[in-house]
Amino acid sequence: MVDVCFRCNRVKTGIYCLTCISKLLQPNWTSGNKYIDKFIKEAQLKVNSYGAFIEWIPFNRLRNIKYLAHGGFSTIYKAIWLDEKDVKSPLNKNEKEGVHVALKSLKNSSNISDDFLNELKNHLHCLSSDDLSTVRIFGITQDPETSNYMIVMELMNGGNLRSNLLIKKYNPLEKYYNLMRIANALRTLHECNIIHGDFHSGNVLLNSNISYSSFYISDFGLSRPVNQTINSNEIYGVIPYMAPEVLRGKPYTKAADIYSFGIIMWEYTSGIPAFNNRPHDFNLSLDICKGLRPEIFKGTLPVYARLMKRCWDSDPNKRPTADELYQIIYFWYDYLPKCYENDRAMNKLQRIIHYLVTQAEKSITLQK
Repeated sequence: MVDVCFRCNRVKTGIYCLTCISKLLQPNWTSGNKYIDKFIKEAQLKVNSYGAFIEWIPFNRLRNIKYLAHGGFSTIYKAIWLDEKDVKSPLNKNEKEGVHVALKSLKNSSNISDDFLNELKNHLHCLSSDDLSTVRIFGITQDPETSNYMIVMELMNGGNLRSNLLIKKYNPLEKYYNLMRIANALRTLHECNIIHGDFHSGNVLLNSNISYSSFYISDFGLSRPVNQTINSNEIYGVIPYMAPEVLRGKPYTKAADIYSFGIIMWEYTSGIPAFNNRPHDFNLSLDICKGLRPEIFKGTLPVYARLMKRCWDSDPNKRPTADELYQIIYFWYDYLPKCYENDRAMNKLQRIIHYLVTQAEKSITLQK
């Protein structure tokens, strides 16, 4: 059977239509920065999917720029990009043709470093994975007023997990589905030998439409100053999600990301951010290093609590891998009854779920 591209109706020579991808390559452009030009051109030459394609986006092709939020090293805006080729978020009829996007303005980035772009290049390599639950990057632009560079990304219209914890009560099936997607995204990053390094509920974004809602992870590797080279001795992050070994000055590792995942698991049971009742200061860091963890809520399934505590174990070697996390949570999601009437029905199933999940954990651990 001949495989035809749904965009141009021509026969594809591979998994992706090279004819359509080649049309996205625009000649005679420059960002004005040799590092960024080199980064984009090399990324385009290696592109193997629409999702991994990036380009230089002239700032004058962005409209209706509006402030959304800010962090330690960046400010987030939303805008309309007039030239986007693969529209996924159609505008209202009264708006110009284009697509809604998010703009991540990187503070003090007029002298962006080659090291930072090399790290971002590795992340784009992972974005070529078809099942990766991470926010898509469209390209890079520059604010002419501040000279700061901006990453143009897919706009997540539902806010982040942290803001949704307070307004939405997740049923078990939805909770396990979202955790499964987050674990899968983390697994793919780790398979690419990439460490997120700033994993928290504020970097887990919600994309909603009429038929479904899904969470995506963002900001991996973009949580430090972009004009600085990588320094393993420097610590950046949100204290409640930081592993004790990182707080002691040791390098970020994959196991540190797993610790952060455990805190996110706890937030799904509590509905509030971890340690929101005390300052995020040196004293909290010291207590975490001494073994302080969020108090597990009454009613949390024992198997859920056990996995959560494994994630935030003080010994990084005792934490599960991202692949193990994904397999266990997928098992929960797959075996949880798709229909349930009330909490009483769920309580009747707890013993069965406890037994099945325990056996799955033993099997997965033996395979490691």
